[in-house]
Parts: sequence; structure tokens; C-alpha cells
Amino acid sequence: MTTSSAATSAAPSLASAPLEMKKGTELQGRYVVSELVGMGGYATVWRATDKELNRDVAIKRLLRNKWRSTSDDELKAVLEEGRNAARLKGHKNIVEVYDVFVESNEPFLVMEYVDGPSLDRVFKEHALKGTWIPSDEALDYLREILEALVFAHSSGLIHRDIKPSNILISKLGVIKLADFGIAKPMSFSGPPTVAGAEPGFAATGSQTFMSFEQSRGEQLDQRTDIFSAGIVAYILLTGRHPFNHPSGSFSIFELIREPNYNSQEIVARTDIPETVRKAVMKMLAKDRAVRYHSVYEPLAELTKGSSQVCPECATQNPVGFNFCGQCGSSLRTKSVSVSPHRVTQVSPTAGQSALLTDQGFELTRAGDWDGAIKLYRAAIEADKTYGRAFSNLGFALNRLGQYEEAIRVMSEGIRVTKDPNILHRLYDTRGFARSNLKMFAQAIEDFSQALRLNDNNPRVYYHRAESAAQLGEVDQAYNDVFAALSLDPDFASALRLKYRLDKGRF
Repeated sequence: MTTSSAATSAAPSLASAPLEMKKGTELQGRYVVSELVGMGGYATVWRATDKELNRDVAIKRLLRNKWRSTSDDELKAVLEEGRNAARLKGHKNIVEVYDVFVESNEPFLVMEYVDGPSLDRVFKEHALKGTWIPSDEALDYLREILEALVFAHSSGLIHRDIKPSNILISKLGVIKLADFGIAKPMSFSGPPTVAGAEPGFAATGSQTFMSFEQSRGEQLDQRTDIFSAGIVAYILLTGRHPFNHPSGSFSIFELIREPNYNSQEIVARTDIPETVRKAVMKMLAKDRAVRYHSVYEPLAELTKGSSQVCPECATQNPVGFNFCGQCGSSLRTKSVSVSPHRVTQVSPTAGQSALLTDQGFELTRAGDWDGAIKLYRAAIEADKTYGRAFSNLGFALNRLGQYEEAIRVMSEGIRVTKDPNILHRLYDTRGFARSNLKMFAQAIEDFSQALRLNDNNPRVYYHRAESAAQLGEVDQAYNDVFAALSLDPDFASALRLKYRLDKGRF
């Protein structure tokens, strides 16, 4: 990120005339404004061209007359939060902040331009037509929202304002979470802020999507994002807000901050795995001790789905999957059951590394990813050529959003592993990490290597198609989508990508 000298100098005077923003306005001698693309309660967003890098960007102009205060200290705080948000570099599900600067005594943020609507707009379009988002698409959106939050939280940042208008969807259908760290301070009527509240945090967020503790002016942590994401998840799956009482006698905000009112249970449905339904309800627990403590916990439930177990690698897969999401093996054959005490039945001759890896896998099934990672590392320490430990470790690191470390581990595993089946998984796992960090060309190379070792995995074809589409390589994307669908005609994500490629003609 670059920051102009104006942003780091003494705070500007508040008395200067406001800057006129219109088509052709040039900022910092670099950004040429083209059109207004959005207006909110505390900012306007303009599309512009970055002359230096020849790319479209979004420029957010923060409206000072909408702030709770007009002090120079608050301006400095807003700019600092913008710089903090710019730390989140490179994740494909997060709108990247490129630059933060002050011009004409006003703060601006330069961000990645997303060529698609907000989730809020998608909700409204469906509501007006009397339709709703298909469940498999809703689950994909939710998974990407949670993956963005896993990465952000692992980077030490919480969002504080998760809501549909801050969730964008690109033309390729990729979720982009926006506005990290720059939520508008807002005031509302109600009891005074509780003692010990975190300065600057207690009154952030949007009333209908804030957490219970946020609504009551309490100190916030990552569980606040989990609650707000739970509200979005509930709407994605049901088309209703979890705290919108059918009588209409109470505001949503009243019911969010009421400790004795809990959201209505999501009705059990055959198209939503029971584990997902329960996970969303746990995300909405008002008692933070009951709620999930980290985002990767509901993400694990979301991707686990049910106890359909891969007969090759014993990974759990959602009902309806035809191929394993871990190793790519066919799930059309009868699934095998894995005893929760399997690790005690391993023969001593299987080796210490195999035993530790099996134990780590059992911990992932129990949701203890940190514990599993320790065991996988111990397995590698015991045998530095044991490929399955490298593969499982990389998978776990990806789950926790630690993509750079996953790439390092997979690269080492690729160097020492000879088993082609394990190599397939290593290349695939490294490709997944690289694609999440927007290293699309390198991801394509990894997916291609994985397919040379096993060309019967539709998920790898799909991931290579995603990366190719991101680079504008339309023919390659089409070929891979068709390859995925030839292996699995019901592959919903591939069908949606084909539809978007047809519609957009990228």
C-alpha cells in the first residue's frame, strides 16, 4: 500500500471548502474519476481509473459531515483504520484496500473495484420476484464469507459491520467482503455504554446486523463477526431475518438487544444439512460463551455437511457430493464408516508418522484443528518424507486461512513425496491456497500438475476453471467447466460458473 504524504502529515484544517467530485476529477495526480457507483450513510463510492497501473479502482470518499464528531483526532483514527484494513492483502474473498490519502482535507480510500452487485441488491431482486437464492448457491456464498473472515481474523482484524451491503458478488460469482475496519461510528438511544467498553468499538455497526454485545455497547471481539455473519447466513438460507418478529410490534434492533429473545429455529429441510442448520443457530447465540469462538468452527460444520465418508481418505463430505472434496475419489460407491476410536486400532507396524497423522485426522473430525496441526507437524518430524502428513497439514492450514504457510508446507511435501496419489493432493491443496491469495497463474500450474496425476477429479477441473476465468482465459475456463461436468453432471458450482461465463462472455 502507498500512502500519500498528506495522510501522514499534521491533521488538516476542517475549514477548507469541500472537493467537487465529478467525471474527470483527478485525485493525487493518479486516479481519474469516471462515475458515482454508490452512496451510503457515511461515504460515497466512485469508479475511477488508476493511470499508473491501468486498472479500474473504487474510491471511497468518507463524508465528514456524517460523522459523530468532526475532530482532527477522529480523522486520524479513520485514516489509521483504513491503513489497518490495507493489511489484508491478496485474499480473493476480500476487497483489497490499495491506498489511503487525504486530499482537500478529506479522507479517501482506494480499493479493488468489484464488477457486480451487493448481496443486499441480490436479496431485494429475489424478494421483488417472490423467489429466493437456491440452497446450494447460498451455502457457497456463506462458505466464502466465512473463509474471508477466517483470513481476516488470522491477520488480527475484525470487521464489526458484516451486512449484505458490505458483501459484493463479482460477475464470476465470487464473494468479496468489503469495508474492513472502517465501519461508521453511530449513535443510538438506549442505556449508557457499559463500563470497560472498548473505545471506538462499542457503537460501530449497523443496527439490524449488529451482535447482541455490540447493541449493548460492550467490548467486541471476533465473536461479534460470527454473530453478524450468522444473521446473513440465516437470511441466505431462509429469506427472513432471524430477529424480525412476525407481529411487527418490535423493531429488529429491539429484539437483537433483548437478552431473553432468541431467533426462531431454522426449519429442518432436506436441501440444508442438519449440521449447517445447527451451526447457524449456534452462530446466533447471544451468550458469547455458547457461540462459536472462532470462525473456522462453523466453516468446518458447513463443509462437513454429513457423515458421507470417502472410502479412500476417510474425509467427511456433504450429502450429494459425488467426489471427495479432499482426495477427489468417487463417492458413488458405498461409503465406509470410520470408528471414532480408529486410532487405537492402528497396528504398531504402521509407523509413528502414520499413527500421529491418523490421530490428527480424528482431531479434525472433532473440530480441533489446532491440535491436529500439532500432530501433523509431529508426524513430519518423525518422518520427513511422510506425504500424507504434509497433505493433511496443508489442508488444515488452508482451513485456518494460513495460506502462505500452507504453500510452504505443500512445496516441501512435493519435494519429498513420491506417491502419485499423495502428490495429486499436495498440488491440489497448494493450488487452492494460491488461488485464495489471487496467485491465479501459479494456481493453474498446480491444478494442471494435479490433473496429470489424476484426471478423474472434477473439483480440480472446476478450481482451474475458476482461476482461468479470473485471468480472463475464457476458452480454458470453458474447457475445464465442461470437463468437470462430464465427470459430475450435477456439480452445482460448475453449472453456475458455466452460466456466468455464458452470461458475461468474459
